[in-house]
Amino acid sequence: MKITAPYNFVPLNEKVFYPSWSEQVTQDLPFADSEDGVIEVKLKNVSPLFTRDGSLKEHSTHIMGNDGKRHYFIPGTTIKGMLREIVEIMSFGKMQEDKDFQNRWFGYRDVANRMNKAKSAEYLKKVNNAIPGWLSKEGERYFFTPCDGQLEKIHSIEVGLNFPGYNPNGSIWETNVSVGSDSNHYPTYPEREKDGISYRIVCTGLMQGKKHELLFPSDRGDSIPLSEETIRAFKSIYEGTPDFAKEKEGKGCFLMALEKGYEIPVFYLKMQNGQEILGMSRMFKLPFRNNVRQQVEILQKADKTRHDLGETLFGYTGDDNLKGRVQISHAFMEGTVEDSELIETKGILGTPKASYYPLYLKQQHSPYKTYDENEGIAGRKLYRIHSEGTTTQLPQGENKNVGTTFKALPAGQTFTLRISLHNTREAEIGAILTALTFNMSPEVFFNLGMAKAFGFGKCHIDKEDITLRGFSQDMNYYMQRFEEMMSVFTYENYQQLWAQTESITQLVNILSEHTDEEVRMMEMKEYGDSKFEKKNPFNKIQEKGTPIHSWLSDEDKDKIRDLALKAKGERAEKEARRSLSEQYALAKSCVEAKDFQKAKELYNAIMDELLKKGINIQEERQIVADIEEQIAEQEEAKKQQAAKAAQDAIERELEAGLGTTLDKLAGDGVSYSIKDFKVCFQKVEIWLKKSKALQLNESDSNDLFNTSMRLLQEPSKKEVKELAKPFDKSGIWRKLTGFLGEDKAKELYDSYQK
Repeated sequence: MKITAPYNFVPLNEKVFYPSWSEQVTQDLPFADSEDGVIEVKLKNVSPLFTRDGSLKEHSTHIMGNDGKRHYFIPGTTIKGMLREIVEIMSFGKMQEDKDFQNRWFGYRDVANRMNKAKSAEYLKKVNNAIPGWLSKEGERYFFTPCDGQLEKIHSIEVGLNFPGYNPNGSIWETNVSVGSDSNHYPTYPEREKDGISYRIVCTGLMQGKKHELLFPSDRGDSIPLSEETIRAFKSIYEGTPDFAKEKEGKGCFLMALEKGYEIPVFYLKMQNGQEILGMSRMFKLPFRNNVRQQVEILQKADKTRHDLGETLFGYTGDDNLKGRVQISHAFMEGTVEDSELIETKGILGTPKASYYPLYLKQQHSPYKTYDENEGIAGRKLYRIHSEGTTTQLPQGENKNVGTTFKALPAGQTFTLRISLHNTREAEIGAILTALTFNMSPEVFFNLGMAKAFGFGKCHIDKEDITLRGFSQDMNYYMQRFEEMMSVFTYENYQQLWAQTESITQLVNILSEHTDEEVRMMEMKEYGDSKFEKKNPFNKIQEKGTPIHSWLSDEDKDKIRDLALKAKGERAEKEARRSLSEQYALAKSCVEAKDFQKAKELYNAIMDELLKKGINIQEERQIVADIEEQIAEQEEAKKQQAAKAAQDAIERELEAGLGTTLDKLAGDGVSYSIKDFKVCFQKVEIWLKKSKALQLNESDSNDLFNTSMRLLQEPSKKEVKELAKPFDKSGIWRKLTGFLGEDKAKELYDSYQK
């Protein structure tokens, strides 16, 4: 069996293009090379078209004119959403949560895997370790309270005998309500005793061959607080389960009961890695290892702090906001259509489910990868184009409450709109025109409105139906600027020109015409059977592979390759320096604090890292050279400061007089520092040198005389013999004569002799 679907995926770009000017965009200060202008567009619907307006119910969006007729239009927001999506794909933008995808968890119940018995055994081992209990909500927190005891069973016949309202053929919600409910018709899970132990009856709903209901022990253990991640996964896995998140004819559901303060019966499993899992039945769904966000991030690790071209053009909200520079009017239809000409359509507009991993995940070869593997998301989903103006019938179904009725506009209508651009650069203008015309590729269409999966809303814009107002160049010029810019990016990152990349080729081929068989939506049984590859060999949806039109000449391509190589080097250099941003910041702070030695060490370490990556370090070398000059100046300043301090100390010492030096006390604070003439004479000679004098002045001479008198009273043992020599024979008396003069020296001599 061949897998078919009315949709396919543009492979997700791993690298994101961030315009270099994205952080400089404002509404008030235009770029020097920007332009303002208006693009006037006429588009035609090739197949029936319906755009919903909630207040109009069955009719497409319109206003009633004074002529009493409906004047139809396509809302500007509808066209803007389509145009932004195409721009983001063509410009290799980010795939963003809550805008491009909803993060969801998917589960699996693998009781009897026909293809992998080992996996079934593993599944059963896990769920058999789960414990029963009650999930409740207190304020904004959720808690699991385990039952204290073993899970038991009660025969359905016994339940029916004790509870006459028991309905074993209802859904799980209806069955529990039938056994016991309060005045609000919410399940109460009545108590029942078995073998002297109290239990509460929990019904499992309609099941083929079912003979028993469950008994949860009434005794309880301590409550366990649950993480937000656990609750989000639980709600996500069961949101499509009957009676869990959606009411049936206003009868209530488990999620509503939980949010209103009722507790609901669940099974709880804690994995070895700490992951907590909640299930709604004994054989409950286990979540796959990865959720949708994780599968996206496997392929594309976008920088949330930077803005892609789509955000730069159309604006964004968040921590910082930017108003878009692209304004799109409603597209009003030319003329009117009588109600009798409208195409009334009835059926069920089901939405594809991302849990179907053979399509929604990247598949390379057999076997099909599930959300347990790290293959990544298949890409951005687009609805494939039906051939000519054909549509396929919507599924009818038996439940009229889920059906839709709408009256579509017939094919062949013409709509006119205006796209106003403000402060836009040439490549940005080119991005809008390229998205409108797919770079002037023939036979490429886009979808608008409802029921795109069934061929509705197929639209086309011819080159002749686009008019530029206020711009300096023609359409081809701007589209070439965009293609050149993107080709530099793609060649740098993928070694391919933009028009040759898989993403762009897949985009234009998904939006080209397909046969009825190619866009056929499979039956429910086919979705299940297609996973069993022994019965149905591995296959995936294939597109034709026709390339998009290109404006580039051979000379342009050569130039782009050179620019890409240059850009790659610049990007590598930028990324290398970005990775060292903390070291740069620390080095800069050291320079500002004048800690030049530390700054030099840091910059030398930075240069070593850059050299390992082959990055030019000329800029850093100049910084280090400047720092070395600062270090040299700093050292010279220190020397000068030290010299000045020494000179100031000498001047203070000279001003105090020689006596301060000669009579300085020793460390004990009692005895004198100078205790003999040898040291005394050394101090005097130093003093004369410092004062640059040949002899002592009168004050200093008196100080030396007094110190000499002190030393003569208790001369050192070594100098006693020298002092006893005749006046003209002793070195000490000769020294004193030289310093004090003969008269004072003789006076000291005579004093010592007595």
